[in-house]
Amino acid sequence: MEVREFVERFIERMQMLRHLLPILPDEQLCVRFESDGEAASVLLGKEPAIVECENDERNTLTVRGSKEALASLLSGELKLQQLVRLQEVHVSGSFRHLLLLESLLHLAKPYRHVG
Repeated sequence: MEVREFVERFIERMQMLRHLLPILPDEQLCVRFESDGEAASVLLGKEPAIVECENDERNTLTVRGSKEALASLLSGELKLQQLVRLQEVHVSGSFRHLLLLESLLHLAKPYRHVG
């Protein structure tokens, strides 16, 4: 599966979860996921969308890692900080944007029913 497909699934989950609206920024944040020559960018805001973002470093957060690491991040298996500590991903951008992304990833994580 490509990085773009994982990002699309994450966006679909975010759009269904209306409780995320209060923490989404008014000014859109570009998050770029990069892996092995592939890249997918998403604008996080009141209406998240997959697009090509301008290279504005103030509003851009870049997450680089292996395809497997990004898959586990976007599917909710591992947290962003765990992957950073394991040196599976590298994040560049502001710490504030990193915290926002980590919050959104955690809150949009698919629930697994134990039964």
